Amino acid sequence: MTLMVHKFFVGSWSLFGASTNYQRPTRYDPPVFLLYELLLVVALLVALPYLLVTGVLRGKYLANFPARLGFYRTPAAGHDLWIHAVSVGEAVAARPVVDEILRRRPATSIVFTTTTITGQAQARRLFPEATVTYFPFDFAVSVKRFLAHHAPRAFATMETEIWPNVTRLARARGLRLVLANGRISDRSFPRYRAMRPVVARVLRKYERILAREETDRARFIAIGAAPEAVETTGNVKFDYVPDERPLEFPIEQIIDGRKVLILASTMPGEDELLIPEAARLGDWLVIVAPRKPERFELVAALLPADAVRRSSLVPSASLRASVGRSSFLLLDSIGELGRVYRYATAAFIGGSLLPGVGGHNPIEAAAVGVPVCFGPYMSNFREIAATFLREGAVAEVRAPAEVMAFAANDNAAMGERGRRVVEQNRGAAARTAARIVELLA
Repeated sequence: MTLMVHKFFVGSWSLFGASTNYQRPTRYDPPVFLLYELLLVVALLVALPYLLVTGVLRGKYLANFPARLGFYRTPAAGHDLWIHAVSVGEAVAARPVVDEILRRRPATSIVFTTTTITGQAQARRLFPEATVTYFPFDFAVSVKRFLAHHAPRAFATMETEIWPNVTRLARARGLRLVLANGRISDRSFPRYRAMRPVVARVLRKYERILAREETDRARFIAIGAAPEAVETTGNVKFDYVPDERPLEFPIEQIIDGRKVLILASTMPGEDELLIPEAARLGDWLVIVAPRKPERFELVAALLPADAVRRSSLVPSASLRASVGRSSFLLLDSIGELGRVYRYATAAFIGGSLLPGVGGHNPIEAAAVGVPVCFGPYMSNFREIAATFLREGAVAEVRAPAEVMAFAANDNAAMGERGRRVVEQNRGAAARTAARIVELLA
């Protein structure tokens, strides 16, 4: 819902005209931004009943509301760099970039923000050296409080997260701005192009726009970015380094020598199709990892009564006796999927079997040599999917039965090709970090 509110805010841009010429920070027309602020308030008021109900019932949204409005419990402190990553995937992708920044400039102090609760939990695990908090709502007063409290010198947003007030107020305060790992999806491109006068005004405040591939570079320029500011640096997600830390639960006891299929990052509609088919695999362990925590209970209801839930497990010598030999494990936890992949015989990457989502990232599974399949709807990861498919390093499936057939086959060679694809495409994190460090000079 929070992301829905953000999308509503973005939609309000089309009310404003804008120049496409690069500008140093200037004074904006107060009536225009008063109207923008009013639209933000209206959007928040519309969403507020949902946020309150969900906050009470599920413990979401309310806890981070003060921080998103710019109220903090921690003492104010200056930082060299503000990095923003929307959610889990972007936070994971930012880790090799941060590692490279700190290698090149060890004393860099970082404030790291996310939008989602799951992203926040992941960021706190991944970036113990940083100040981790929530991205402020795009109200001018919230953004000003954030900038005053954390006092960053530069701002790097991972992927295409662009907010009018954050952009203009950060530039007005003297921050140097970079958009890293940028992409324009097939679905977003027509909308951005329709709003080009406004989008261009925002994009031209970024000193550097680092696009994933040439298609993205061309699209950024087409929607108004200054051509000299846009360069292709590659996709930092290929720089993912597998997390080899032990799991906090005894997964080997649950596997008990069986083959393992992971249904990863599943979305509504996919679990309903895949779980009945997976039940026919025989003596396998099927690990189901829904993408969104709010779906854990819904997916649990689809599983057999003897399914094991990760949340119920604690290390125990008698674990095998207590849980039996169930065919399903529900991974109802946050941040563990990347460490579970190494136990898989095969993995299906969700959000891709049905239209509307655009797929999820297959790199984490491929990086540990797991044979990977995904559905035909991978528009959010089109260049990654195309790279793997071109090398015969993944399989595209179109029905649940094809997922099970893929798992049952011996695809070890495909898994090894997938690992090589990841290794051969590394390097974007170092190029991205170099550009960010330049802004801190």
